[in-house]
Amino acid sequence: MKLLLKISIFMVSCLFAVNAFAQMNISMDGVTIDTNISNPGPGQVVEVSIESFSFDLNGSSIVWTVNGKTQSQGVGLKKTSVIAPKLGIKLNVSAIIKGSDGREITKSITIKSSYVDIIWESNGYTPPFFLGKIPYTYQNSIKLIAIPHISKDGIKEIDPKTLVYSWKRSGKYIDNGQGYGKQSIVIEADDLPRPLEVTVDISTREETEHIKSSINIEPSEPSLVFYEDDSLYGILFNKSLTGRIPLKNSEMKVLAVPFGFNLKNQNNAYTWSINNIEQTDLSKNRSIVIRTKGDTSGSSSVNLDMRNLDSILQGAVAGFTVYFNKKQSNDVPVTF
Repeated sequence: MKLLLKISIFMVSCLFAVNAFAQMNISMDGVTIDTNISNPGPGQVVEVSIESFSFDLNGSSIVWTVNGKTQSQGVGLKKTSVIAPKLGIKLNVSAIIKGSDGREITKSITIKSSYVDIIWESNGYTPPFFLGKIPYTYQNSIKLIAIPHISKDGIKEIDPKTLVYSWKRSGKYIDNGQGYGKQSIVIEADDLPRPLEVTVDISTREETEHIKSSINIEPSEPSLVFYEDDSLYGILFNKSLTGRIPLKNSEMKVLAVPFGFNLKNQNNAYTWSINNIEQTDLSKNRSIVIRTKGDTSGSSSVNLDMRNLDSILQGAVAGFTVYFNKKQSNDVPVTF
């Protein structure tokens, strides 16, 4: 019985040792070759290097070849640089190492160009006909789309819809972020204001081609921009109101546009103030109308503090100063 137990323990130990050895990336000759870029794009400079802790590379004669042709050579020449080829074209880089003891080792690596474009778009609010890119703001959702450029023959790129995707966030798999054709993903921002680190692994179904890319996006605060709401021409989105604004007529209507605020949740509160006096009757209004009376000059500062009541980080403060050439009473009449 004891003999059987010892044999069982010995077999388990051997199995564990084989398993552990299979997972370790060990070069039997003590020399490894690697590149500084795992997925270079066409035309990108790639550094290829060899390393060893048991073989004297510094005193060895090293010849570097690219597709069989000598590129450089020298004693202790442990690095070389090559230009990544076109999509789908392979480049074979070899280091022929001849030690001082006469031993010769050849290490090779294949470089194949492929790259991924990751584009993103925030789900923040923008006004109609806005053509710019809205920033990724706190406590908002963001959509990421991977556009891989992989070719088998150097002529035609593989259809992105036929690839297998695996999305990770801060090194952890994203729920519903893995699968065939999973080219895009929507991510909800954390409650804490920290950078969004996303990685995507892409491969063919047969796993003959593989590529990986990552992106780091810094979140920012939402913002407020003011525009004049003209009674004849409508909202003048072509020019924002900043700094000192002249009141050309007896009144002016101003609309506040919240850039980047959450589209799904618009439970917003508005705190308007004129000359530091809060206008409590405007707590639910995005617009304000300023009127003046009299025939003397003066100015008034207008400020707005906009907050999302359900998302503490969704808020912005902005203001401007309106000046006039007609007399105005101490209390600036405001209507909406």
